[in-house]
Amino acid sequence: LEVGDYLLDGVEGVALIERKTVMDLLSSMKPDETGRGRIWSQLDQLSEIDSCEKILLVEGWIGLIRKLTRWDEASLYRLIESIQKSYIIPVVHTADWRGTALYLIAKYKSLQERREPRDLRLRASSASMTVEEQALYVIEGLPRVGPALAKALLKTYGSVKGVIDALAAKPTPLIREEVAKTLGKRPPEPVIKQAKEVVLKRIEVC
Repeated sequence: LEVGDYLLDGVEGVALIERKTVMDLLSSMKPDETGRGRIWSQLDQLSEIDSCEKILLVEGWIGLIRKLTRWDEASLYRLIESIQKSYIIPVVHTADWRGTALYLIAKYKSLQERREPRDLRLRASSASMTVEEQALYVIEGLPRVGPALAKALLKTYGSVKGVIDALAAKPTPLIREEVAKTLGKRPPEPVIKQAKEVVLKRIEVC
């Protein structure tokens, strides 16, 4: 795989998993030739992949840091917290390779199980929403725009009209850069392109 270490493909979805041992994770924090730690470029690549669940799996006992390195253990916890907030990628921790194998099996099985459709978006109910929630409701109606991206779009452009105007008039690269300042990362290019297509396409309703 060019991105990620494990690709689990099931009837209920696809999961792309990046595995790091505790020591790998520490090593990847050191600045490379770009001036950033390798972990950040890997997460950038991971977040660009669409239509699948992305997971960072950290394998090993974090207490090893105290025994084998001079790193501050708290720095690793801060890194994990930053990853979850900035990239909206869940971090799963396993004790060792056996735990990793068991997790992969369990995750694969969960992707094979057919479940009742469940929508966690605001679109589940709109009867008693505030104006702000109704605005999110409208933006989440765009294809593949989830709650986090909808909120970032509204914060960036100020209103539903502002979002629609931006999608209609601004080029995709500019929108991605502007939204990244709020979201913490550039939204996937295909998502913005598809949203622009919906906004711009002339629809003939019978």
